[in-house]
Amino acid sequence: MASAIKDHTTVEKPNDLPPLLSKKFNITDDKQDVLKWDKEWEAAIASSTAADVLKEITRFLDDSFFTPSDIEFIQEDLCSVQNKVAKILRDVLGKDHFDTIWLLLNAAEKRRHILEGLKGASTARTLWGKDCRALCPEVTVSNFLTQSGKGFLDFLTRVLETYESSIRPVFLPNPWWEQASNLPNPWWEQASDVPPARQISQSTKLVFEVATIDRNKFIAHFVMFSVFSIVGDIANRGEGMKGVLHVMENTEGYMARSIAQVKTTLRDKPLIRCDNCTKTPEDIGQGVRFMVCSACKTKLNFEVHYCSQSCQKQDWSIHKKACGKKPVSKGLTGTKGDSLWAFGDSNPSADLIRSLEKKEGRDLRSLRDIGVNPCKGKRSPAAELQANMLEADRNVDYFLFTAKGEPVRFVIDDPGAKMIFRITRGTVMTQNDDTGIEAMGEYMLKLMSGYPGLSRDIILKQLCEEHGAGTAKKIVELEQKTRQRGKGTFIESWVKDSASVFGDWSWLGLL
Repeated sequence: MASAIKDHTTVEKPNDLPPLLSKKFNITDDKQDVLKWDKEWEAAIASSTAADVLKEITRFLDDSFFTPSDIEFIQEDLCSVQNKVAKILRDVLGKDHFDTIWLLLNAAEKRRHILEGLKGASTARTLWGKDCRALCPEVTVSNFLTQSGKGFLDFLTRVLETYESSIRPVFLPNPWWEQASNLPNPWWEQASDVPPARQISQSTKLVFEVATIDRNKFIAHFVMFSVFSIVGDIANRGEGMKGVLHVMENTEGYMARSIAQVKTTLRDKPLIRCDNCTKTPEDIGQGVRFMVCSACKTKLNFEVHYCSQSCQKQDWSIHKKACGKKPVSKGLTGTKGDSLWAFGDSNPSADLIRSLEKKEGRDLRSLRDIGVNPCKGKRSPAAELQANMLEADRNVDYFLFTAKGEPVRFVIDDPGAKMIFRITRGTVMTQNDDTGIEAMGEYMLKLMSGYPGLSRDIILKQLCEEHGAGTAKKIVELEQKTRQRGKGTFIESWVKDSASVFGDWSWLGLL
């Protein structure tokens, strides 16, 4: 190793360099409060430019500290770390369950693993130690939790794609950081008190190159420590991992993947839209500040947003009827007034309900509003009677009939089960193949076979009349599979397993 590094900073002892940026931003020690530590770093990074960071770095280091051999040595060190991380990523991303498990984790667990990665990278062997985090604006908890954690998976994929280059070392591109390349040394003209033995360089080219190497080493270590944290929890069945592993082990693979995919489409918070043109701040562009109706805000604590005074004036003829008198929402897609705001624009479940709204010609404000659409084929007379009765009484989930033909109203109280049952019912009643009738039948048999006037045979006979002679066989086969798994009905199991990911389904009561 070159003597210049040994004399001044030595890579083996990064703590010899004072944590200038940590002190400048008054960052709390991660051992004291890791959440506060992370929050302060994110705020510091957001408020800084790459030039600001480089200026603090060059307070103690400049190009005169480094020789070509020094650069070669730390590049080789980075190559070694990147080769290890590339192998780790190939292993974990090559397994189709890693991304599913990650997406199914709750936000608190995801945050914990990301923080483990950040803490590990901050203690890894780098020249600037914890301050290296200031060189990596893309490595933040906020970025990685977007789309329910898909941001993290996308980052890992991007890192691996970059590492697959035949050139070593490789540098993850970042326009923010690259703005600091080739800047003059801001301390050069203030160096009159520097001993003649070492003249400060006017250039920061080598310092930037070394900092870029450290930046990429921090990123590599972050990836390594965060992935190790996740994989370790999977192997040891950590407390926060148990619910997810239960879902993976007790549902069909496609079901777990479907749940995970749905989570990536959920919004973290409602959108803000202009009540007139319906555009969001993102639609209009950076720098726009939406206005809020002051009367509604002051008198009702209710927010009506406008992107401009022009839009506010255009909407006044409509809004003035309720302004400051009562909170009236237009229910714009994705906003607080939309009961389905959490669902992304391309979410199939939300699309289904919204499409039903259009077909029904009115808003669907509760699960009871999910009716039965016209069949794409031809229903049996018994199924047609069922559909007509369900349309007439939307509080009922299904009508069962006693041996005397007396109707029994089957109503599900559990919101999660009601949602699954009604979506399945909608499919069964509008398609020709009756896919899903076995899940509905199994669920009704368990809950209603002992009801006065009903029995297992009576219910099976009715369902066969409605949906075909093979219906009973389908239901019995599903019941056998259920007994083999030692679980509840398909619908009950789905609600229970998915609840460990989404929490309880009480939010469906808002629909």
